Amino acid sequence: MARIREAAKRIFAVEYNRSAHEDRGLEENAPNYVITPLGSSVNRVYLVGVMMAKTNTGSDESPQYRVEVRDPTGTFYLYAGQYQPHALTALAKLEPPVLVGVVGKVRTFVRDDGNFYASVKPEVVYPVDIPQRDRWIITTSKFTMEKLKAIKDAMAEEEPDLDGLLKKGHPKRASETAMNGVGLYGNFDLDPFKEGVKEALQLVIAGGGKSVGLETVDIEEKAGAPSEDKPKPTDDIKALVLEIINKVSGEKGALYRDIIAECEKRSVDKIQLEETIQELLDEGQIYEPTIGIIKPI
Repeated sequence: MARIREAAKRIFAVEYNRSAHEDRGLEENAPNYVITPLGSSVNRVYLVGVMMAKTNTGSDESPQYRVEVRDPTGTFYLYAGQYQPHALTALAKLEPPVLVGVVGKVRTFVRDDGNFYASVKPEVVYPVDIPQRDRWIITTSKFTMEKLKAIKDAMAEEEPDLDGLLKKGHPKRASETAMNGVGLYGNFDLDPFKEGVKEALQLVIAGGGKSVGLETVDIEEKAGAPSEDKPKPTDDIKALVLEIINKVSGEKGALYRDIIAECEKRSVDKIQLEETIQELLDEGQIYEPTIGIIKPI
C-alpha cells in the first residue's frame, strides 16, 4: 500500500538543532523521524532563510553540496548529492547570500561519542522574497508558541497526561507534541526557544510587517504565555479553503499566490489561511509537493 507523503513541517533551527532523538520504523523503507525537544515528529521540513555558504565537496562533473541556511534563530545544514537532483540543479545556480525556501527530508548522524546531529537532505531549493519569508516566520512562530505553552504546562505536572492538557485548552496537536517532548527529554530550559521566537518576530516587525498584516506585536506575550489561543479554523473555513484549492488547482497543483488571491475575494485573511493550510496538511487532505504549490489528495 502506498504511503501518503509526509507533510513538510515548518520549524525553526533553534528547535531542530537541539534534537537528540529519532524514531526509525521497523518496516523496510519505513520513514525516519527526528523528535525535537518540543516533541515534534519531523520527517520532512519546510524552512526559509538566507543561504550563507555553499561548498562543493564533490567534483565539477559530480557535485555534492554542503550548504548553510540561516533562519532568524540558527543555522540549518543541508547536504545534496546525486539522489537530490532537483535540489542539486537549483543549488548549482544559486550563490550566497540569497534568501531561499527549502523542502527536504531529515538526515541524522550519531557519532561514536553519542552526539546526535540532525541536518537536511533538500528535495527542493527555491528563491523566495521577503513576504514569503515573513509568512513562514509568522506561521512557524505560531506553532512553536503553541508547543511552548503546552509543554510548559506538561512540565509543571508530576504526571502529565494528554487529557489534562486538552482540558486546559491546548490544541490537540500541541498537546500530543508536548507529551512526546517531556516523555523523551524530561524537563529542560525553554528560554532558548522563546528567545528564538522573539528574534524571528522582531525581524518581521523591523521590516514593517506589512507583507503579513503584522505591524506591531507584543513580543513578550507572543513568545511567553499568551493569555488565549486564537480560534482554530472552523470546519466551514477549512471546507471553503479546500474548495478554493481545488478550484485553482491545475495538473501540478495550486499556486500559493492564486490561493491567496481567491481567499481574499472570499474574506479569508493571510494568517487565517496559513493556519487552515497547516490544519489541512496535518489532516492529510492536501500536501506540499514543492514550495509555493499546494495539491489536494
